[in-house]
Amino acid sequence: MYPGTFRDRVSFGVLKFHHLGSAALLQVLFKINNNHTSDSSLSSLPFIMVVSGYQEKEGESLTTFYNLITTKSTQLKHSVKPWQKTTNGELASRLYDKERILNSAAALQLISKRTTIPVPRLIGFGENDDGTAWIETERTHGGVWLDVVRDRCRMPAGKTHVDDGNECDECDRIARANARRFVADEVVPQLNSLTSDTTGLGGVVIPPLWVMFHDKAACWPPKKSESGQSEYVFCHGNLHGHSILMHAETLHVLKIVDWDEAGYFPPEFQVWSVDRADYEALYENDEQRKRLTALML
Repeated sequence: MYPGTFRDRVSFGVLKFHHLGSAALLQVLFKINNNHTSDSSLSSLPFIMVVSGYQEKEGESLTTFYNLITTKSTQLKHSVKPWQKTTNGELASRLYDKERILNSAAALQLISKRTTIPVPRLIGFGENDDGTAWIETERTHGGVWLDVVRDRCRMPAGKTHVDDGNECDECDRIARANARRFVADEVVPQLNSLTSDTTGLGGVVIPPLWVMFHDKAACWPPKKSESGQSEYVFCHGNLHGHSILMHAETLHVLKIVDWDEAGYFPPEFQVWSVDRADYEALYENDEQRKRLTALML
């Protein structure tokens, strides 16, 4: 079964603040971060569904891991202090929230400088006095997640595959074929061309989510190549249908996003899939996870 707490799932609920000013938003953040989740001022806020570090409309969204602010031209994401408990009593925080954001910025710098892989343009990043971190990127317009393409037909009027409002298997098939070809022919070869003799990125090693889901205490120190050769390749770390942004009309790849877990790893870590079931299987394949984890220790 796919892990329900995985942050990139469409079913991940967040608080949406369309009509709150900055002062009101800060008050909400303070209450949530201090475990005042039963406060009556929060009960009337609408819940919506948001996925990953991208949203189509302008506004402010708060997830258990970060706050996302979207304007006409930019997207600002910053980590939040850990929530103590979710409504069902489970811990909602995860390790390396600040490090993930800073790691994503370092990855975007590297990828934009040394490859032609389309990624959001980095505007700035940094750390706040309270220990959180932030990253600002140029907003990408006209995108739709690969995993969301199927929700409706993306073809223009008169050329649609299904009636308006119905899910479209053909658009899903076209988009996944385009994404599969693009990742295999353009993304992976360029990632494999980036090599290092040390794991991680900038002295930080963030395990893939399919490792962290099972081992929340996972902490991998940077590992030097025993041969002294640059045997580690650069990996996205979370490359699947919710980190691939498609053009909503052409159904071609628009951007590769969410580089939070990126870094240099053994070549065996270069795993990805545009098919949801195949990627979900990573979370259930204990043998593969243990085998790959052993390479990092």
